[in-house]
Amino acid sequence: MFVLIHGLGMSHRYFGRLKEELGAIGETHVLDLPGFGGTPKPGRTLSVGDYADVIAEAMDAAQLSSCTLIGHSMGAQFVTELAVRRPDLAARVVLIGPVTDPVRAPAFSHTLSLGLDMVLERPMTTLLAAGAYAQCGLPWYFAELPIMLEYRLDQRLPLVTRPVLVIRGTRDPIARRDWCARLADASRQGRLVEIPGQAHAAHRAGAAAVGAAIVRFVEEHPRASALNTPPSDGLPSPRRVTALQYAVRAQAGSVHTPWQISLTAGDRQARAHLIAHRPAADATAEAGANELTVPAFVLIHGIGMSHRYLKRLGDQLSTHGRVILLDLPGAGRTRTPTARMPNAAKAEIIGDLLDEMGVSSCVVIGHSMGVQSATELALKRPGLVSQLVLIGAAVDANRRTVPQQALTLAVNNALEKRSLNAIQFTDVLRCGPRWYFAELAVAMKYPLEEQLPLVEQPVLLMRGARDLVAGSAWSSALAEAAKDGELVEVEGAFHGVHHSAAGTVAERIMTFLADAADRLDEPEAA
Repeated sequence: MFVLIHGLGMSHRYFGRLKEELGAIGETHVLDLPGFGGTPKPGRTLSVGDYADVIAEAMDAAQLSSCTLIGHSMGAQFVTELAVRRPDLAARVVLIGPVTDPVRAPAFSHTLSLGLDMVLERPMTTLLAAGAYAQCGLPWYFAELPIMLEYRLDQRLPLVTRPVLVIRGTRDPIARRDWCARLADASRQGRLVEIPGQAHAAHRAGAAAVGAAIVRFVEEHPRASALNTPPSDGLPSPRRVTALQYAVRAQAGSVHTPWQISLTAGDRQARAHLIAHRPAADATAEAGANELTVPAFVLIHGIGMSHRYLKRLGDQLSTHGRVILLDLPGAGRTRTPTARMPNAAKAEIIGDLLDEMGVSSCVVIGHSMGVQSATELALKRPGLVSQLVLIGAAVDANRRTVPQQALTLAVNNALEKRSLNAIQFTDVLRCGPRWYFAELAVAMKYPLEEQLPLVEQPVLLMRGARDLVAGSAWSSALAEAAKDGELVEVEGAFHGVHHSAAGTVAERIMTFLADAADRLDEPEAA
């Protein structure tokens, strides 16, 4: 497994090409560190040790150990410190364009070198870097710059007990050859590799050569990863190569676990946005005593939408448990697949993502077309799904044509709250017409009325009493067809009941869960 750590001012985005190279042979994990890549700015300046602790917490949360740690620029400092503090997390250490040579440590000297590098880099790399610096912001950049310049990598690296590979581009004006050679020599098992014609961001323009060098390095030191090597050929199944991406944050001096995780399988990517359990102020001590006993809620969006319109409901449910808001392939900011995805394929990638997150049991909540993916997940992974909540179930068997659905949805949207329409407009625009109509074709063919009766878990059907998409008769028929189903209607609400009446929906869900638990506790009739 590979863990990639960015440098000062940057984010996971400039690792895209190298991630693809390494993803072909193993799981690749990419982090956005606090204050970078759009993550919240901490309330204080962080040291290199603080960043190492944040990375360690993210890896522990993801149950990662004995990985190949790869750091670029200031990221080389982070992975070095991590390997010193937590050698159990490091199988090998790769430093790409490491900083900072104490001979050229003054800020002015470093700034000149950085300016020269911008001229030498390819235009797309420079543009990507400029966007990352803008997102980071100059105040945070200059707050962390002295930390980078003061860290003595040459003194900490000899304390690393794992094999070390130092990589630089031959045209890199920041990590010069004499400095990188000194680092390689100072390492207990060190080697220097230079990538011809590349500047500081050698991992982008020279991704293939850098990836090949790392693969050779891994092959040369196989013992270091013995704990993680499967008994077969050491490579992941060709069915699924994963790439996880974490955004970690630190606020007011405390460190929090990852709040965004994505998984990539081929050209399909799903992303989870996490809302931590936040018990209400008047919750009993017993209820909040053990975080492991609280439920996990998984929310699945409908066609053309993203996790954003589920956030109100997620916030309400977070007082009762942990919440996972999903972006399925092609939704939100995930990549759009080349071919349409049936609901069975969506259920598979959702299950894989939850497995990677360590979720073993959850309440699955789907809205609109999301009820189809939720139902498939309950059928394919009955041990994972404890209860099923279907809100505004689509598509009504009596109106399963594109013109009927388009007209009904248009009228319903005209009656929804403006806040929901604003989210829907931008989400559908981002989704694009090609993927929207591909999803529509999948929705029209899914026989929910035939699949739902096969579900063994308790099922709650919910709808707004004025929902024009999921009619009362259709929803009632589904509830009756389920083995253990019930229907709840929320007065005055339309199709987006989970958004317009989030508090009421959350209350009804918790009542449903309590009733289901009571039925399980009832003694069997003699």
